[in-house]
Amino acid sequence: MLLDPPGLRGAPQGMPHWPYVQAVDDALTARGIPPGTVRASHHGLERGLTTYMTLAWDVSRTSGRGGIRLDWEERQGWYYALTNLNSFDVLLYTVVTALRAPVADPERVADVAEELVRFRRLPDAEYREEWEGAQDMRDAADDFRRRHMGLGPFRLPQDGAGSEGTAGSGMRLTIDTHTDTYEQAVAALQTAYQHGSQT
Repeated sequence: MLLDPPGLRGAPQGMPHWPYVQAVDDALTARGIPPGTVRASHHGLERGLTTYMTLAWDVSRTSGRGGIRLDWEERQGWYYALTNLNSFDVLLYTVVTALRAPVADPERVADVAEELVRFRRLPDAEYREEWEGAQDMRDAADDFRRRHMGLGPFRLPQDGAGSEGTAGSGMRLTIDTHTDTYEQAVAALQTAYQHGSQT
């Protein structure tokens, strides 16, 4: 069953990938293999505010002698861990080679999870289908990061006839990752956005 606490500040429902978390959990529940633990959050600024989820089945929910964990990060895709009776004792941690799309279709995630939970192995297949809501999730994640940097949402022009938006304003910003500090880069982005919104 999906962990769905009330809407407290910082609760996972406010995360841009929450619909994906729900879709994956629904697919797993429909297969009869709901994870015992579902976590959804984001890494801090040092890792670019990337969103992640963790799904875990302890030994009581698997057919093997240990537990299973599936980890997802929006830019890296899916990884899995085989654990011992103690869930902190990781025997193997590696990429899920069967899921070729970083935001894989939830039904394909369920295919992989079912093989892992029931047989402790990956399916002998490659799944390239992406979740239908993947682009909306990416857009929401980009806006989430922009808000944390004090910027407004990124909006493309709705038509080619002078619609408002940050794209197409003619401004270019260059940040040197070797010499500019993180704080300098954020300040430059904020200044550029404020300048662009006044034009």
